[in-house]
Amino acid sequence: MDSARPTRPALDVFAETPAYEPNQLPLIDVVAAIVDDFAPFAIEERGPWSVRVHFTSESNRNAAQAAVTAECDPRVCATPVAVSDDDWASRSQADLRAIRVGRVVVAPPWDMPSMAGDSRHVVVQIRPALGFGSGHHPTTRLALRGLQQLDLRELDVLDLGTGSGVLAIAAVKLGARQATGIDRDPDALASAQDSVEANQVASRVELRDGDISRLQQDAVAVVVANLTGALLTRVAPAVATLVTPGGHIVLSGILAEEEAAVSLAYSAYAEPVWRAVEDEWVGMVWRREHKKSEGRMKPASDFYRSQVAPDVLQHRHGADDDRIGA
Repeated sequence: MDSARPTRPALDVFAETPAYEPNQLPLIDVVAAIVDDFAPFAIEERGPWSVRVHFTSESNRNAAQAAVTAECDPRVCATPVAVSDDDWASRSQADLRAIRVGRVVVAPPWDMPSMAGDSRHVVVQIRPALGFGSGHHPTTRLALRGLQQLDLRELDVLDLGTGSGVLAIAAVKLGARQATGIDRDPDALASAQDSVEANQVASRVELRDGDISRLQQDAVAVVVANLTGALLTRVAPAVATLVTPGGHIVLSGILAEEEAAVSLAYSAYAEPVWRAVEDEWVGMVWRREHKKSEGRMKPASDFYRSQVAPDVLQHRHGADDDRIGA
C-alpha cells in the first residue's frame, strides 16, 4: 500500500467454513453485535465467511479484536489491518443502484432516476461513504418503511445514529417540519452533511454530535433509531424521554433473536403499533403513552396477534421495495 495515502484502522474477521453451519447467523450479524460497543463506523461483508469492520481509532479497533477473539468460535480469526480512506466506498459504488422503499427512492448520484411528473415518490440522493445508510441494507429499508407508517407532515423528527443522514432527509421530504440527526462519529456526520447539501434540505435538517444516553434535546413527535438490538435495549429509557406523549418511536437494526428483549424494554414506555420483518431483521413502530398505566403490561406479542393485521405483522421485502429499473 502506498504510504502517502491516508489510512484508517480496520479489522478483518474470517471464519473457517466448518465453524459456521447453514442454520447459524451470518458472520456479519454476529460480528456487528460484538463490535457495537467499540464505535465502528462501517461494516462490510466481503464474502460468506469474511467481514471487514472500519474504526476511527486503533484503540477501538484493538479492543474490538480482543472482544471478537474472546466471544467467537476459536476458528474465527480477527486480524488488524490498515485500509485507505476511499477503499470501502470505491468498491461499494460499482454495485449500488437506485432502490425504492415505498414512496422513497434512495439513489446514488450516478443512478438518479427521472421522476418528472411523479408527485407520489420522493428521491433521496446518497453517495456511499464511510457512514451507514445507502438504503440497500434491510435495516435502513425497515426504518424507511416504519417512517412511512406515520403522517409526518409538520412534525419534528429526531434521527439517532444518523449515519449518512438518509432517514433524516427522507423524513423532511415526506413532510416533516424539521429533522435533527445525531451521531457520535465525525466521519458519519461529514457524510451526512454532504447528503444534506446534495438534497438541498440544509434549512430543515440539523446535524449534531451527541451520545444518546446523555443527549440534551427537547422531546419531539417522532424518534427514529436504526442501531443494534443491544444498544436499543440499553438506551430505551433515554429514547423514551425524547418522545412527546402520543408520539412515535421507529426502531430498526434488531435481529430476530433480539426482538423479545427490545420489546420488553420499550413496553415500559410505549405500545407497539407496527412491525415488519426482512430476512433476519425486525423493524417496529411504538406509540409513546400519555400516561403509563400501573400493573402488568400486556405482552407485545399479544398485541401483535390481536391488533395487527397478519399481512402487516409478517410483511417482508416485496413489491414496495424494488430496484429502480429492475
